[in-house]
Amino acid sequence: MKVCSQPGCGELVKAGKCDTHRREYDKRRGTTTERGYGAEHRATRDALLPSAYGTACRYCGNRMWPHEHLALDHTEDRSSYRGIVHADYRDCPKGGNAAEGATRGNLNRSSHT
Repeated sequence: MKVCSQPGCGELVKAGKCDTHRREYDKRRGTTTERGYGAEHRATRDALLPSAYGTACRYCGNRMWPHEHLALDHTEDRSSYRGIVHADYRDCPKGGNAAEGATRGNLNRSSHT
């Protein structure tokens, strides 16, 4: 067991945040639709996914396969899509979509301090 990752909280958890802090985090984060991953996004991803198998990921250049974790990549302003890519480090040595999102999020956070 570990202590909740929320600073100042002493509740023991298996990993991450306790239930109270997880709910607070999820509420601040918004729903999948509010974050740009609603029904339209899922339908577009499902439609594009079959044609992405065997093509190169724009992040690492490795081919993408059905057993891998794949994501539909947004443009930075989320106004359109760039296509299917590896979702994260599980399949992409460059970190895929997760690495770019984390980098952008960290830059945004540092500009607000």
